[in-house]
Amino acid sequence: MFLKLFDSVKITKGIKNSIIFDTNTGFLKLIPNAFFDLLSNEKQNYAVLKKQLDHDSLEVLEEYLNFIIDNNLGFIISSRKELQSFQSTSYFNETPSYVDYLILDINSSGIFNDNLVQQICSLKIKYIQIRFSEVRVNEIIEIISKIEQLNDSNINEISIVVKYDVQLLSFVKENHFKISNKFLHFILHSSEEQDFQILDHVYLSIIKNRITIPLSCGLIDLKNVNLNRFFYLEAQQYNSCLYKKIAIDFDGNIKNCPSMAQNFGNIKDTTLKNALDHPEFKKYWNLTKDSIEVCKDCEFRYICTDCRAYTEQTHTNKEELDTSKPLKCGYNPYTGEWEEWSTNPLKQKAIQYYETFERGEKING
Repeated sequence: MFLKLFDSVKITKGIKNSIIFDTNTGFLKLIPNAFFDLLSNEKQNYAVLKKQLDHDSLEVLEEYLNFIIDNNLGFIISSRKELQSFQSTSYFNETPSYVDYLILDINSSGIFNDNLVQQICSLKIKYIQIRFSEVRVNEIIEIISKIEQLNDSNINEISIVVKYDVQLLSFVKENHFKISNKFLHFILHSSEEQDFQILDHVYLSIIKNRITIPLSCGLIDLKNVNLNRFFYLEAQQYNSCLYKKIAIDFDGNIKNCPSMAQNFGNIKDTTLKNALDHPEFKKYWNLTKDSIEVCKDCEFRYICTDCRAYTEQTHTNKEELDTSKPLKCGYNPYTGEWEEWSTNPLKQKAIQYYETFERGEKING
């Protein structure tokens, strides 16, 4: 009697707890580490194991086996030969592109021009997030109208983060069918109401929360975990935030992320490709959560978006990379508890550092 988990079901062990989740359904549950040890050994013969357990232990085992079956996470196999006929496909397929993700912060209409569109197309970028700040609504509409220039590109998805405005909302609703042939996701923040709508290939998320760009970046929360199969497999080999990502901040500086200090030139006088070729641009790409302090002991590490822009500023490795825990994470894998990260006294020094840095940016910018 053997137990086979479905290929979409993944398990990850932390120092105190483990998790089991389904990349197809979004199911996620904490489980004891002892149960992880059982599930991770597909060769475990449960018929033999049951004969070795006392009454109480046997009840616990039956409870967990029923948990797997009842939640459609796996199935029972009667023979070892049948078990060997299943082949796992849990390996990461590398994409052929130089870079997959672009974050574009915009506070003027001039940056999204023909030259940038051409660069996006030549790099075969797949995902773009455009974030607006202090841009007049008519300019935002003008930029959004230019997105159709990417219709023949490799883009799969474009997300647009902008402050809620009635005029903008009306424009999207009236023109959603001709703005672009790509999947679009509009995130309209700072609204008085919460809503979600689907207009053909356009998603409209209207939220009450205020998004301050780029300061709202880096928040680690259980609601923000990514249960996507590709993300999970990628995170085991590469940094789950910065791998194959490039960004342009409000001043046109090309960075790994708009919130990071180091830049690799300005889009006004260099290209995205030249920035990618800089010897230091990819230095964080291979830094997995298994190499980051505290995170390496966390059961959520392969479904969590890392942050190298805002960290606790406590550790660096021999390559002088920041391997500190993300600042805006309130989870403690050693206790299994979540808390409000901003009130943690151990984080105050790092919080003060970033507040000082941001003030300096505004003064010098």
